[in-house]
Amino acid sequence: MDMKSYDHYLLLAKLFEYPKNNLSLSAEELNQLLKKSYPELYEKGQRFYEAVTDISLHDQQEYYLKTFDIKATVALDLGYLIFGEDYKRAEFLVNMQKEHKKAGIDCGTELGDHLPNILQLLAKTEDDEFREELGFIISKPVIQFMLAKFQDRDNYYKSILEILASFLSADFVGKNLQDYVFAEERLRAENEFIMPSPKSEICQSNCKHKKF
Repeated sequence: MDMKSYDHYLLLAKLFEYPKNNLSLSAEELNQLLKKSYPELYEKGQRFYEAVTDISLHDQQEYYLKTFDIKATVALDLGYLIFGEDYKRAEFLVNMQKEHKKAGIDCGTELGDHLPNILQLLAKTEDDEFREELGFIISKPVIQFMLAKFQDRDNYYKSILEILASFLSADFVGKNLQDYVFAEERLRAENEFIMPSPKSEICQSNCKHKKF
């Protein structure tokens, strides 16, 4: 098993959850990590920390809903961003739920493709091959797609998405998975969803590992 720690995804998972009383504390914890291990990203983390520290919990929650809820800037459900309401999202959710169960993750009231749940899975799965696929084939391009859709450059969640994108690029290089990369044109803001994939459809049997 890969002995590398992926706990930084657990910290980011907290920041992408619906805000609770500890959001500022989690943001401060992220800053400490960035200052120590990722100094080039510290300024982005500090921007988020200052933004959430200066407003009330109620305002944090309203801002979150404005950014990520229905008809908001962008959804947080990765399967939805890839497939929309196509039946293949249901297949994806079934497979994600199996992986969450194996990893001992309680998805709470959210679905298995909700970004905080996916980030927990990246950190907690013991299947290194699956982690690489989830990180490289799914998470990296979807986060790129989300960033492309962010119209409000001043939205403070954009900073956290950029930090996540940097983490994913460093952690998941996609060895032997290059055939399953989405074409760049599918990740442009004008697309409502990412699919179709250049390898037909990643849920079909042509996918080498078939975990999605």
